[in-house]
Amino acid sequence: MDKRELISALADGQLRGDGLARGVDAAASEDGRATWQAYCVIGEVLRSGQACGGSAQGEFLAKLQARLQQEPAHVAAPVMAVAAVRPSGHAAANDWRWKLVAGVASVAAVAAVGWNVWGTAGVGPAAGPQLAAAPAGVLPVAAASDPRAAAMIRDPRLDQLLQAHRQFGGATALQAPSGFLRNATFEGPAR
Repeated sequence: MDKRELISALADGQLRGDGLARGVDAAASEDGRATWQAYCVIGEVLRSGQACGGSAQGEFLAKLQARLQQEPAHVAAPVMAVAAVRPSGHAAANDWRWKLVAGVASVAAVAAVGWNVWGTAGVGPAAGPQLAAAPAGVLPVAAASDPRAAAMIRDPRLDQLLQAHRQFGGATALQAPSGFLRNATFEGPAR
């Protein structure tokens, strides 16, 4: 490979090992830097369609060196000596004591869940549903004997609205008719 092919392969990222070292040596000379810069401009034009208007590489390096010389020198922080770590006499966290603690915690959790299930499952005749009972001192209210008192007065506009939108009434979100919502929907004679 000649010098230009070596620099082209370096710009394309195709060099490895000894070829990479030879490519860097070839690009280090004055002619190699000019070739490297030309290949970088060609790559930029191929990627973006236009060349960048940057300064020459030599000018950039001269400005960089001048700025680096103007900066104050920083003193490196002292390096602390690290003492060698000796293994302690304690056993690891997975020794037999921790396994014993984990086993006791598991048994306690199972016992708590079992106690809760046993208490709610119920044993014997009281296992059925519990019904509410009225206190002995409460008397039931008698229904009104006047049929007009029991009649509900409805707004005729509400009846018209419910009649117009009959398809929305009479079913729950599960699309099954529900009797307990009957008063909230329009129930015509056709139903």
